[in-house]
Amino acid sequence: METKKTYEEKKEAAVRDWSKKLENLKKKADQSKADMKLKYYEQIEALRPKLENARKKLDELKKTSGDKWESVKDGVEKALNDFRNSFDNTLSKFKR
Repeated sequence: METKKTYEEKKEAAVRDWSKKLENLKKKADQSKADMKLKYYEQIEALRPKLENARKKLDELKKTSGDKWESVKDGVEKALNDFRNSFDNTLSKFKR
């Protein structure tokens, strides 16, 4: 069974990784034609609250103690999955 500390470290690394990917996507948008930049920026900005939600859920997890962290773990997973799915959807639009 995974410990709380190990889980926190893995999810913190995941959030950092997703933040970098989001910034790289913004850099890619910066290189787009003017008419596409706005469209891409809007999509990227729509992703930011989802990533922030994942950060908040992770912070909430850090504040839990004992066995209660297992119940908060689902919220972290859902928030990260929501961001991941939205990010992948946005990324697929960039590839068109």
